[in-house]
Amino acid sequence: MTKAQLTDLTTKYLDGTATAAERKILEQWYYSFEGGELAVELPEGEDEEALESRMKAKIDELNARAGSRKRILMQVRPFRIVAAVFLVLTAALLSVFFSGRQVYNAQRQPRFVVLKDGSRVWLNSATRLVYTDFPFMGERRLSLTGEAYFDVASDPDKPFIIQSGNMVTQVLGTAFNIKAYPGEPFAVTVTKGKIKLEDKKTKIVTFLTPNKQVKYANRQSPVLVAVKADMAYSWTKGQLAFYDQSFEEIARTINRKYNVNIVFANKSLEQCMITATFEKESPVSRVIDLLCKINNATYTFSADSSTITLEGKGCQ
Repeated sequence: MTKAQLTDLTTKYLDGTATAAERKILEQWYYSFEGGELAVELPEGEDEEALESRMKAKIDELNARAGSRKRILMQVRPFRIVAAVFLVLTAALLSVFFSGRQVYNAQRQPRFVVLKDGSRVWLNSATRLVYTDFPFMGERRLSLTGEAYFDVASDPDKPFIIQSGNMVTQVLGTAFNIKAYPGEPFAVTVTKGKIKLEDKKTKIVTFLTPNKQVKYANRQSPVLVAVKADMAYSWTKGQLAFYDQSFEEIARTINRKYNVNIVFANKSLEQCMITATFEKESPVSRVIDLLCKINNATYTFSADSSTITLEGKGCQ
């Protein structure tokens, strides 16, 4: 480096106009200087000692900034590592979660599904079922809103547990029907095997065997009765079968199946208890006609057939 080049580079360095490459050249020269003559043309009024002091201060300042940036990077880097590990673990857990979780919905029409464990399930209309089976869990857990008939694949090491509001049904391998529509009586009917039903709110536990049904209605104590179990899941074959159900409850079933609204002009009709069976694909007019005949009621359809109004003294 010539004297003129060194002088020019020194001036630019002190003025802060030197490029990164120029600063690096001058700093390397400065630290290699071992007391020889400073071959630099000094600005007027500035001696060698002052120039060296300024250069040293400038270089130390830049080094201090570089050191600060390194410290910040050293502090940020561990955080980035932790964040990266967290993201990887989160992605892995989400993958396991979604692979072990299945959601099924049935709208106006019943639906048949086969769960991951091989269990077969028939979903009635307006039903939602969430099935969860994680590798690290010792159970198969489900959430049900609506009505479903289950034929559960046996797995003694993994109980089959269904949550429906406050009601929890637990089985190992059996077949049964659960009706758990919001605002309607809750009922479980067993066709084979054995199940355990627990009300989490009252802590009441009931064990059910084939052709037995337990029903919770109007916040009353559960009622356990003997029934023909095949009636409970006749809907899976397109039939309608009612066993000791109120007209109000039956009206909701008709609404889900035929998409018609039923209005009771006489509220006492709602509480009439009915047992009846209808053939597959019976038209709604035939169903309503027969129900009204056995309950001393009459009915009228709206102009667009979307609403049926029931009148009469009813069963009282």
